[in-house]
Amino acid sequence: MALLPPGVSTGQFEMANIFSGDAFSVVTLSTEINNVPYTPQLIGELGLYSADGVRTVDIAVAERNGTIEVIQTSERGAPPEQSGHAKREMRTARTSRIAVEAEVNADEVQNAISQALLTGQPQMESVSGLVSDRLDGPFGLRARIELTHEYHRLGGIKGLVLDKDGSTLYDWYSFFGISPLADHNTGFGALTADGGTFEQECTQLKRDMLHELEGLPVAMMRPVVFCGDNYYDQVYGNKEVKAARRAKDTGRSDSDVFTQNKAFSSFEYGGITWANYRGTKDGKVGIATDEGRMFPFGIPGLFQMLFGPPDILGMANMKGLPVFSFLPPERLTSRRVVIEAQSNPLTLCVRPRALRRLTKS
Repeated sequence: MALLPPGVSTGQFEMANIFSGDAFSVVTLSTEINNVPYTPQLIGELGLYSADGVRTVDIAVAERNGTIEVIQTSERGAPPEQSGHAKREMRTARTSRIAVEAEVNADEVQNAISQALLTGQPQMESVSGLVSDRLDGPFGLRARIELTHEYHRLGGIKGLVLDKDGSTLYDWYSFFGISPLADHNTGFGALTADGGTFEQECTQLKRDMLHELEGLPVAMMRPVVFCGDNYYDQVYGNKEVKAARRAKDTGRSDSDVFTQNKAFSSFEYGGITWANYRGTKDGKVGIATDEGRMFPFGIPGLFQMLFGPPDILGMANMKGLPVFSFLPPERLTSRRVVIEAQSNPLTLCVRPRALRRLTKS
């Protein structure tokens, strides 16, 4: 049994004193957790979504519908043609609550302090290390929330954000009163080396996308398809693309932004970036293996991730952060303390008909 250093009393290691200081306040913990380097995730690292905090749980989305038409000529002196006003419609969506918690038990704190005394490390640092591990460790609360954020972002590029149990959180097609474009199917087995059929399909896919992006700045737009494993292999290995790669050296690029951000690999064909999206090993967070998901990249504000305030007393109407973390005082006992991490995101695509599901025969 380790002896206490001179001048140190047992009272300094009481549980309540350890966790009641400013080091474990809501603000301090939330600041700490949001300063940790972002968990590697492709969509998050690409910056596809613009992120911002809001002060309410309900988000108003304004839709303005109008048309620009050619003006009929008229006789000089005749009354001019009357121009109609674009219709404006307000819709409301609510942020979702993601909350997860973990415990730090008295025995864990005791063991950490005992180890610190033996090694000469600061006692408080050992205790806070336990909390930090629960928050920011490889299997910590933040890692789970960041994975959930990526799951929601994947839903955003599909126009349909699902919950873990498969229920619908946001169906942006129904929200805007529209229907998605029909799935595009390619018979890769029928392609020939010199037919150019797949390249023509790529051109039509881009045209369809641009039609749905009217009114948005598209000069820097880049069509991207995140592919499941089987779909990507069919795109990369079909006869037409293989012939183009031999003729034009169209291959995997080590300098490509998608490769840099740890996609399996990517290449350009038909004016589209095809990237093999690497999801979780169990496939629960990712792209279905036999499909591709096409979306526009490089249009500011097209994809948005808004964060509302947490349901914590004293923090109502505060501007939301991607993650809040705190120790609920009502969960504090003489034997354990509970750490909670919470996020309140709304993952939005303002032009869901610009999204497309691609399949293969």
